[in-house]
Amino acid sequence: MRFNPVTLIIACLLLFSSPLAAQFRTAMRTANKQYDINAYNLAVQSYLSALERRPDDPEALGKLADCYRHLNMMEDAARYYAQAVRLRDVNKQHFLEFGEVLMALGRYDEAKQWFDTYARDVSAMVGRQYSQSCDFAKTQITAASGFNVRPELLNTPSADFGPSFVLSDQVVFSSARTDLAAPGSFSGKAGNSLLVATIGQDRFLAIPYLLRNGYQVDGGNAGPVSYSPDGAKVIFTRNNFVDGTRQIPSSGMQLALFEATVSASGEWTNVRPFPFNGSDYSTGYATYTPDGRGVYFASDRPDGFGGYDIYTSYLVGNSWSTPENLGPVVNSPGNELTPFFDGSSLYFASDWHYGLGGLDVFRSQQDNGRWTQIFHMGAAINSPRDDYGFVFNDARNLGYVVSNRTGGSGNEDVYRVTRSADNITLVIKNASDGAPLANAIVDFVECGEGAYQAGTDGLYTFQAMQGLNCNLVVRKDGYVSATVPLATLGSGDQKEITVNLTKINETYPGKVVDYATRIPLQGVVVRVLNRQTGTAMEAVTDVNGDYYVAMTPFTTYDFTIRNPGYQDIVFVLPVEDGRNRNMLGVIGMQTGVAGTSGINPGVTPTTPVTPVNPGTSGNNSVQAGYAIQLAALSKLDLSRYSSLNNLGQVYGVPAGNIYKVRLGVYGTRQEAEQALRGVKSKGYNDAFIVTEAGSSTTGNVPNTSPVSQPTTQPTTQPTSNYSYLVQLGAYSKPENFDQSKAASLGTIVSRPKGALTAMLVANIASLDQARIIQSRARAAGWVGAFIVQDQNGQLVKVE
Repeated sequence: MRFNPVTLIIACLLLFSSPLAAQFRTAMRTANKQYDINAYNLAVQSYLSALERRPDDPEALGKLADCYRHLNMMEDAARYYAQAVRLRDVNKQHFLEFGEVLMALGRYDEAKQWFDTYARDVSAMVGRQYSQSCDFAKTQITAASGFNVRPELLNTPSADFGPSFVLSDQVVFSSARTDLAAPGSFSGKAGNSLLVATIGQDRFLAIPYLLRNGYQVDGGNAGPVSYSPDGAKVIFTRNNFVDGTRQIPSSGMQLALFEATVSASGEWTNVRPFPFNGSDYSTGYATYTPDGRGVYFASDRPDGFGGYDIYTSYLVGNSWSTPENLGPVVNSPGNELTPFFDGSSLYFASDWHYGLGGLDVFRSQQDNGRWTQIFHMGAAINSPRDDYGFVFNDARNLGYVVSNRTGGSGNEDVYRVTRSADNITLVIKNASDGAPLANAIVDFVECGEGAYQAGTDGLYTFQAMQGLNCNLVVRKDGYVSATVPLATLGSGDQKEITVNLTKINETYPGKVVDYATRIPLQGVVVRVLNRQTGTAMEAVTDVNGDYYVAMTPFTTYDFTIRNPGYQDIVFVLPVEDGRNRNMLGVIGMQTGVAGTSGINPGVTPTTPVTPVNPGTSGNNSVQAGYAIQLAALSKLDLSRYSSLNNLGQVYGVPAGNIYKVRLGVYGTRQEAEQALRGVKSKGYNDAFIVTEAGSSTTGNVPNTSPVSQPTTQPTTQPTSNYSYLVQLGAYSKPENFDQSKAASLGTIVSRPKGALTAMLVANIASLDQARIIQSRARAAGWVGAFIVQDQNGQLVKVE
């Protein structure tokens, strides 16, 4: 009998391939079961075993890559995704997942290609969203963020996450470390326990210890937690997190919320489920509001905008109100998690809004009770990996964020967050002799803080965080208070500011106004040099343009008066017997380039350099139009209304024994109504519009076009010779530019830039001032703002 050689070969192949095929199917069944229950570390081994039998199987390659993605092993994930996505029968969902992995590796150009492919083949909306996020990430990954982020020393190779402040000096967090595990806690690799750490003098967290709360969670672990501001209540999440697996919704996390009362000994009593838990959805990550009467939390309940959304609920009596979804500005088709509300801003994590990759931290602001804007928190707090669980204490300039970024100690780590700040020392002196003044009061009320006492040596040191733009007041009994303007870049600089306080009986008042409009100028620096002693002092004009200096009879002084956007004024003033307290008069400043002088040095003016006579500095006339009445006072003090300066000029109108405090004047009622909305948003709810017929006023002199108002309609060219500008953005449709929002930054101009229109802040006198405006612009949402210089009509970026 003769055998056909071909038939023999085929028979042999079938004989050997049958066991291989069976082994492949067995390995895949095991792997898929493990994958379906989110046991990714076990599924990896099973898929690798299957691929030994069939190396080009698209399902095995794709799911193996996805296991590595959930285990935060992004290099391995990218290697297997790259093989899977090139096979014809691959699940196209892997296009999106491959793009996410490439983003996590910082390979944004490659990620964008796969997101574009997903947009073409699966979902245009989702693909384009993440494709554009790659463009955003490329511009932000190296941008300054205004925060310093450092890993905490207590991090371990296990998962450390969920930091939360407790009272004033402690932090509670969760950890999967086993050396401090609670007795009888949830067994296996999934376990995590609550730990407590004290904030040390070096501002790092000290060695943690186990939280003794006397409560054992059934079927999971407790964390994260949030204590009420008084420490009497706690709300906590029951989690099923697995150490080594990313804490993201697709990993199969199941969450539920519980409340408890905290006893004097710290034990949790009367533990009860949150009334809005669900059996078919998760609810977790709750944090109390600052008043302890409300909570913000995340849930994937079915009435949301996508996956997990953020909700809020408030105590009404002893019951929680129906959860309210925060709406589509905050929530998205993706997932929003880990909310934290500090009383004014909401911080949360999202995997949908434009970010650097994975979960990123964002901040949202309210306007009339509605969430209207979100801001990315920058590349220090965020990374290409998962960043979430952000909390921050403004008063301490201290917070925390959780991240599984590269370079950490293990899985999830806790990072300490501080705002970038300048270290400022006030040197408070007696203006007449330069001696230190002990125990003066430094008042930060306008900056949102309290009042503090300087030392007996006349020194007061503090940290001024980036973006701070306000005035502090230094005062002492028997002396004229001094106003110190603060505008900080948060670059970590050491600054020393000398504050000279003048004795009331040695005070000589002066006033500075705009020469053309007679409007008082705030923030003008008046520098006075005593020729005999060589000592110098500086004064800064207040909201009424007033300043005070100390001068000694029969002494000669050199005056230098400076204000951005105006010509310097330099003159010499000999003081004779000192009896004429009004010798400084009212000085008018002309617009122009700083550094040019309206009066030659060394020349003593025979009459005040002013369009207003010294005796008339308190009373002026006001034009007719519309104004906003703010209050009626028996004693006029316009400084308390300085927060309204960006809306118009504040002035007083005498009416019998009182003064009517008004803001204006506006040429049309529509302008007044727009300003009234701004006034009420600042808390002046009783303000109303009046018709200004023209009258005698006290204080600032308004007109229908106050020069202190920034230009809100952009011009085609800058209106001054200043060379520095700050570019806010370039627009294909300049009508979409928010001019009202930009007005607070300064004079807005536009320049053509190819097919786009660049919108810029102009009339900036110095690079330092430009940097301050750039910082303010970024804080206001123009995160890509940069400084340019006008060189012969060409805008050149300043590095």
